[in-house]
Amino acid sequence: MRKILLSLICVLILPIAPCLATPPTSIDLTYDMDKGSLHVEAVHPSFNLVKSYVRLMEVYVNDNQVQSKNYTMQNDYNKFMDDVPVTAQVGDVIKVDLFCSLGGELAQEITVAKKGS
Repeated sequence: MRKILLSLICVLILPIAPCLATPPTSIDLTYDMDKGSLHVEAVHPSFNLVKSYVRLMEVYVNDNQVQSKNYTMQNDYNKFMDDVPVTAQVGDVIKVDLFCSLGGELAQEITVAKKGS
């Protein structure tokens, strides 16, 4: 009887877990070279701000990790936002990788351009 119950749990319940993963659906990056600041804004719907949130942001410049920030909640039910200090030059590639507390991730990158171009 226990084997049957365990089998049912594995077959019926465990496949649901990946459905709970809610990675961000999009990431918008803006770099202000004068301020040395990267603005990160991501669409990340959350049903509960302390259970489903962007838990980790990793920032890379030219494939070298320069920031790793952990979060304990999200400030908005529909999006994640933060500004992080980043030093980059024209032509550098900045990549941001966001991880959801329930699983899943999304990455986005931009190439730093001259101001006004």
